[in-house]
Amino acid sequence: MLEITLIGGLLALALGLPLAWKWELGVARAAVALAVLAVISGGLVALTGADGLLGGAFTAALTLALATALVLWRFFRDPERTAPEGEDIVVSPAEGQVIYVKRSADGQVPVSEKLGHSYRLDELVRTPLDVGEAIIVGIALSFLDVHVNRAPVGARVVAQRRFPGPFRSLKDPSAVFVNERSTTLLEHRGTQLAVVLIASRLVRRIISFVKEGDDVAIGQRIGAIRFGSQVDLVLPAHGDVEVLVTPGQRVRAGETVVARLSPPKP
Repeated sequence: MLEITLIGGLLALALGLPLAWKWELGVARAAVALAVLAVISGGLVALTGADGLLGGAFTAALTLALATALVLWRFFRDPERTAPEGEDIVVSPAEGQVIYVKRSADGQVPVSEKLGHSYRLDELVRTPLDVGEAIIVGIALSFLDVHVNRAPVGARVVAQRRFPGPFRSLKDPSAVFVNERSTTLLEHRGTQLAVVLIASRLVRRIISFVKEGDDVAIGQRIGAIRFGSQVDLVLPAHGDVEVLVTPGQRVRAGETVVARLSPPKP
């Protein structure tokens, strides 16, 4: 068993770690998971009597199959979430990592300070948004994150539209403004917010669960996006909006409070 586990484990690592790096699954985490699965697979293959290189090959194949099943389970899961209480809170519409918090100026959204590029806010949203200046919170989703999106506030759906476009890698910042997307425009107590689901190179399906005129509760499922993607939350940038998250922070859809629309007065 030791021999086939070692051979199979090394093969699985050699094949699996490049994919884990490419799909940003976390190389260290993937290495530990593959090693554990190789031990389990080696024990199962040993029960069949296979040994040597053949047993090692079977162990590697079973290890990768189990790893694939684990990733797919994490990707397609849809756990129940309980939104916190509060009239002024905005919860995260997506699960993943906050990659930026930007403020538009004169309707322009900065993309790269080094290169000096900027795009108009309407190129991101593609839908009339009555907010003037805006704050954009970008959330990146990996294969291991829940891909069901939730309403950031209790609101009425003012518009829900899908816009075709290319499927470029989101590692290129400008792809955020040209890739295929789906925008849900919400109105909450006279204030408009937008949730923009942005496709990436691996995305081939964006699903909406709501339509124009629907009323949604905070934390309610409003859509899903398949295979690695990004979700942008667009908030009005008036004086009573307080953003509570920072780049690099992990957030949970429907639970993490990302902003307050009207913080309590001192």
